[in-house]
Order: sequence, then structure tokens, then C-alpha cells
Amino acid sequence: MNSKRHSKTDDHALTHPMLLHGAGIATIVAACTSAANSLALSVIMLLLCSGMALIYIFEKGEYIQPMLSVLYFVPAAFIVCGCGFVLNNVSSATSSGLGMYLPLLAADALVLARVQPDAPFVSPSDALPKAIRLWWLYAATALPIGLLREMLGRGTVFGHRLFFNPAVGGMNLPFAGFILLGFALAICSLLSHRGSE
Repeated sequence: MNSKRHSKTDDHALTHPMLLHGAGIATIVAACTSAANSLALSVIMLLLCSGMALIYIFEKGEYIQPMLSVLYFVPAAFIVCGCGFVLNNVSSATSSGLGMYLPLLAADALVLARVQPDAPFVSPSDALPKAIRLWWLYAATALPIGLLREMLGRGTVFGHRLFFNPAVGGMNLPFAGFILLGFALAICSLLSHRGSE
């Protein structure tokens, strides 16, 4: 193991709401305009987070710093491209609305968090559980935001018309995602603070 990496636990970092940036905050505010988009992004992020964990298990802190970026980025690119191919065949509308470059932005944040020199040490046995926990933070934020934006902006849930149509067109714009994300982060921070008391 690389002794230069911090051995202190990163539990606090993983429970901090701002680490959602590492799980693709750009995808939340830009692409989660519907429940279908949010669900697709959540599945892709599950694969990406799990992929990062598996790579770390085999990496074991032994690779030199410049090679770490290659080691993490290449599989991430294949995961996203493969997901994009499958999604395009399953639902081309969701694929085009999602913008498959956005998961790569999420992967970029994940990789940078993993390869920086002061990245906290994660033992192989903890890598996958921590990755799943990180993904859950992402999904628990992305899915409600996408669902709420679809309900208020289009009056539908997974494309099915509701009995009311609020037609708040602004919900489809990025600023609505930022506003909802702000409330989600505030709630998450409040719950985290209460849980630590």
C-alpha cells in the first residue's frame, strides 16, 4: 500500500453533502429534468462508482501518480459509452435528453477525487461498500429532483399524465435544478448534523 496516502477514515467526507459534486453535481442540475433521466443516470453512476471501487481494489496504491488517471479514466469511458449504446437502443428519447457527456463529467469528478495525492486511504475491503454509499447519496438526491421537476414542469411521472398539469415551464431549466439541489443539500446537512449529536 502507498503509505503516503492518508490512513484516516473518510467517513465524514462521504457523509458531507458537498461530496455530491464528486458523484456528478453537474448531472443533477443539468440533466435530471425527468424521472426517466434521473433513473438512467443513477444506474450509470452505480456502475461508475462500483467500477472505481474495483479498480482501487486491484490498484492497491502501487501505481505511480501519472498512470492512475489512465487506469481510472479508460474504464470509466468504456462504462459510459457502453451505457449510452444500450440506452439509445432502449429509449432514444431518454438518451438524447440525457446527454451522455454528463456521466463523463461525473466520472471526471470521481477520478480526480481518487487520484489526487492527498486522497484518503481506502482499504480493499472497504472500497466497494464506500462506493455504494457514495452512489446512494447521489441517487437519493437525483431521483427526487428529477421526479419533482417532471411533475411540476410537465405534469407527468415517467411520461404518464397526472390528473393535474401545473405546467411550470421553468422547472425544465437549469436554475430549477440548482434551487432544488440547494434545498436537498440543506436537508442532508441538517440530518447529518442531527445524526452526529
